[in-house]
Amino acid sequence: MVEKISLKQVNRFLLLGVLVTVILYFAKQVLIPVTFAIFFAMLFTKLSNKMESKGVKRIITVLISILIIIAVTFGIGTLVFLQSKKLAKDLPQIEEKAKKFKASTENYISIKLNIPKEKQEELINKKIESFMESSGEGLKNFFAGFIGMIGSAVMVLIFTFLFLYQREKYESFFIRLCDKTQPEEAKKLIQKISMVSQSYLTGRALSIVIFTALFTTGFMIIGLKNAFLLAFIAALLTIVPYVGSIVGGLFPFAVALITEDDSNVAIGALAVIVIIQGVDNYFIEPYIIGGEVSISGFFTILILLIGGLIWGVAGMILFLPMLGVAKIIFDTIPELQAYGYLIGDQKEKKASGRILEKIKSIFKKKK
Repeated sequence: MVEKISLKQVNRFLLLGVLVTVILYFAKQVLIPVTFAIFFAMLFTKLSNKMESKGVKRIITVLISILIIIAVTFGIGTLVFLQSKKLAKDLPQIEEKAKKFKASTENYISIKLNIPKEKQEELINKKIESFMESSGEGLKNFFAGFIGMIGSAVMVLIFTFLFLYQREKYESFFIRLCDKTQPEEAKKLIQKISMVSQSYLTGRALSIVIFTALFTTGFMIIGLKNAFLLAFIAALLTIVPYVGSIVGGLFPFAVALITEDDSNVAIGALAVIVIIQGVDNYFIEPYIIGGEVSISGFFTILILLIGGLIWGVAGMILFLPMLGVAKIIFDTIPELQAYGYLIGDQKEKKASGRILEKIKSIFKKKK
């Protein structure tokens, strides 16, 4: 006989969900940098341990990890800036094309909708005036957001430093928290969580590199200007699953429509995007990233929507690996294993794992 679920249990579950959502939303200014720092710390723990095993002092290993983060971020920013300067040279051409597009649009509206060009100009001027009035406030918000982003980045570096420097303390705290579990089992759980975080972050970074190379090659073949910049931006946006791929794919197509004289180039850019996205779906995602978070498609999309609503873009990036970590914890606790099964991707074996096993078997046969 199925055990009855009391209304009190349902209310507790709903109340817990509401409290967690409220805390995540109102404390996001602190929680977002802390969460990024936790994932960065888990990513660089292996590197720090290797260096320390060779006699390097911890303060040095931690500083090297922080410098790597700064160098990669600075390198990406410099690369985008230098490539953007090339795009700026095409601004006069873009402006000329925009004028032609505006004129053709006005003619179309005038003929099809019977709205005189003078009336259209009047409406456009009103919109421009309204935009100029609100632009001052928009600039203030932009600079405030930029300063806030710099502050958050500094907080991420500080928290990452502290997590790496005192990592045994946090590991001991977790083991003490799991007082009903054997210390060895608790350490294995920590290793699993760390491996998921490392695999997800390194997989995403590798996929961005592969995407950049493939997009650049495709755009150069069709003769698209600023191929590398457009390819890198499109690849960088794929860090946000599903949504980033769509936005990143449409960006080069839109730029090609504006900057190129031949519309066939834009169509070619779209074809390149569709083909490479197909390669991503059938090769890069399953074999390179390998679905390391092991979350089903439904819950992947659901957690992206929830993350976007609560933390914005940061939530869309962080909530998926966070759910992957939660799944590992659910699978470990008997009372929560049903939830781990529900959100998990029930595949007998990953395709990436099968390929690795085949490669290993080939080398074993040779020996």
